[in-house]
Amino acid sequence: MSSALRKVRSGDPLVIPAAAYNAFIDAALDFRQRTAHLGQGAQPSFSQASIVLVRNDSGSNQNRMAVLGVEAPIIDPSANEEEFRNRVALSCVTPEEGTHEGRFVVLAEPIANGKIGRAYAAGVCPVKIDVPDEEHEWRYAEIADGITGNLKVSMQGSATILWRAGGTGVQWAVIRLGQPVPMHVFPVELTQVGGEQGDEENPASWTYDVLDVVTGETLASGVDPVASPHKWQRPSVGQMIAATFGYAHYQPNDAGEMELVLGWINEMVDQEACPDSGGG
Repeated sequence: MSSALRKVRSGDPLVIPAAAYNAFIDAALDFRQRTAHLGQGAQPSFSQASIVLVRNDSGSNQNRMAVLGVEAPIIDPSANEEEFRNRVALSCVTPEEGTHEGRFVVLAEPIANGKIGRAYAAGVCPVKIDVPDEEHEWRYAEIADGITGNLKVSMQGSATILWRAGGTGVQWAVIRLGQPVPMHVFPVELTQVGGEQGDEENPASWTYDVLDVVTGETLASGVDPVASPHKWQRPSVGQMIAATFGYAHYQPNDAGEMELVLGWINEMVDQEACPDSGGG
């Protein structure tokens, strides 16, 4: 034991060398840092909750803010249940469409292939997104197939765009991870552009341009609301008054692209007024 930290006996004069005093201070500071969050276990800090350990299994080195899809835990609970419960560590790979939507992380630091580092799994973080056009009000982002350098914008996705640089192409953005986005149903205006009213022997066949109720932007043109993928159902025969309003949502099609779906529109059966019988 160092002579500076030698214990004293009862009755000995108390002389504290500088080295011993500094050691006491270092020990006190260390204790304060380690116990600062005791009693707060029920409310972990946001940064602690949003950061997890990940292993880069993509096959190549990845930069900070790269996007990787979550594949599986590194620690298999069947092999070591105690360690699995004590530490969240995930094997992550290059994102794959149809597999990693809503199941991805953004790296908080560069991670070499096969190495372990930190990544954002929830919360707010910067990331690059790919914006194809400025015709839509892009609110969400999702993984891009086979791409680790950025996300892609989407009409419906698992990450909410809080801010983006603007314009088109790959650009910086601030997103919020970790909150599943439910199907977003929104109101639309309808302008009748084709079709027939229908009669007692034939169904109506109205078609519509679908417009954003706020901006007036045309979201889709010449839409037949009873054709797939739309959900509206008309009477099999009879005259119908054309719709002016409805509700729609976006869903992915077979090509993985988002398409507009009309769920309800305000078409009405054209009912003639009952004749006046002249009764009192």
